[in-house]
Amino acid sequence: MDMLTLSITILIFLSVYTAVYSLYLYRQMHVSLVLPESADISAKPKARFIENTLHKLLKPFGFLANFKLSRSFAGRSIPAKLIMAGSPISIVEFILFKILSLAFFPFTAYIIFQSKDVIYIILPVLVGFIAPDMWLNAKIKRRHREIRRDLPAVIDLLKLCVEAGLDFMLAVHKVIKEFKKCPLTDELSEVWKETRMGSSRRDALQHLSRRVNLLELSSFVRTLLQADRMGSPMGDALKIQSEEILQRRFFQGEEAALKAPIKLLLPLFLFILPAVLIIVAGPILLQFMRGGMMKF
Repeated sequence: MDMLTLSITILIFLSVYTAVYSLYLYRQMHVSLVLPESADISAKPKARFIENTLHKLLKPFGFLANFKLSRSFAGRSIPAKLIMAGSPISIVEFILFKILSLAFFPFTAYIIFQSKDVIYIILPVLVGFIAPDMWLNAKIKRRHREIRRDLPAVIDLLKLCVEAGLDFMLAVHKVIKEFKKCPLTDELSEVWKETRMGSSRRDALQHLSRRVNLLELSSFVRTLLQADRMGSPMGDALKIQSEEILQRRFFQGEEAALKAPIKLLLPLFLFILPAVLIIVAGPILLQFMRGGMMKF
């Protein structure tokens, strides 16, 4: 078996494995997660039809679902990570993305290098396998960063609305309308829609914490739930939580400032120090060479 045949075999195996495992995760999604209520209800029968069709086609390979991939990126399954990223694509689209990535990178590497060495086959396959997960992980980090940035301002607005006499959910609705559109207001919109559909405020907030999976937001939700259970004023709880988040951000800024000199060492040694040595030692070296002092 030549290397090209081996690479094609590996590519087909990984593509089928990825499709089966992603389908397995998709079937488990409704058990462990709460899907956004804003999802198009008319699209659910279509998604179930695609799911059932793929399940029938891949049923002979069902034993592959018993093998567990290493839970990369904080141990989250693919559906959970898609929801944490704001559902940029559906689970079926992610499966297709994964398969196309597995085909694109090895094919491109073969076209560019025209080599049958193992390194030019295995490495592109590995890159194609992890590239979609890296993209999804970057989306999650960027979304978490935006939520973390806007959370103090949103809590302050909620506190002002509650202290002005509004109910908490009415305050949430007010913030959704008045605050800029961002991932945090999108998540609050889901909370508002869930309560409008009949869910309790407690369940909607718990779903919010589970969807986003961010430490600061989970702490905020726990504080609200505790205040609601103990009968404490919601305005006081929001005030305490706002102060804690601002203090945490202050400490994070101090930590980043302390790490900055260490991060500057690498560009200092790679770019600045060589230029300084050339400027300082260059004329002296040229003078020595012109005077014949470098000859032995």
